[in-house]
Amino acid sequence: MCKATVIFEEKLSKRREGWAVYLNQSRDFTWYSDKQIKAKIANGERINGVCVNEAGEVVMDENFTTGLLSKTRLATFTPIKEDEDSGVSKYFAVTRVIKGGKAGDRYELVSNRFKLEVVDVDRLKALLSLISVGGARVDEKGKVVIHEGVETSEATGDPRSDKEGAV
Repeated sequence: MCKATVIFEEKLSKRREGWAVYLNQSRDFTWYSDKQIKAKIANGERINGVCVNEAGEVVMDENFTTGLLSKTRLATFTPIKEDEDSGVSKYFAVTRVIKGGKAGDRYELVSNRFKLEVVDVDRLKALLSLISVGGARVDEKGKVVIHEGVETSEATGDPRSDKEGAV
C-alpha cells in the first residue's frame, strides 16, 4: 500500500530542494528531501510519483506519471519532463479509489495546489483528456486504468470521502 504521493518538485533556481508530498493515511501535506525519499523507498515504502534510478538519484516515476510539475518560484509550475506542454500549470494525482456506493466508483484526487477532491469516472476521463493525471490513464478501449500503487477502499457512508467535490 502506498503511504505517500508526490504532488510537485520544489526547486531553488536549478537545484532541487525537495518534494511536496501528500500523506495518504493522515490526509496531510509535508515535504521530503531526496535523502528522506531514498530512505523510505529503501525501507520498502512506496511513494507514488517518484522512484530511485540505478544511479541512486530520485527521479519522476514515469510508470505513475509523465506530468509531474516543478515549482521554481512563488507559484510558477513547469513540467519536469521537457517534452510535456509547458503551458500546463495544474497537476492531479489519484490517491485513492473508493469502490462501490450508489453512484459507482469515485476517485480521490490531490492537486499541486494542495486541493483534495473526489470525482466520478466521467470527471476523471475529462481531466485525462486535457492533462496527464498521476496514477490513471485511459486504455485503448476508453476504460480508466488505475496504477497498482493507488490505494483502494470501500465506500463507507462518510460524506467527506464518498461524495463528489472538495474534501
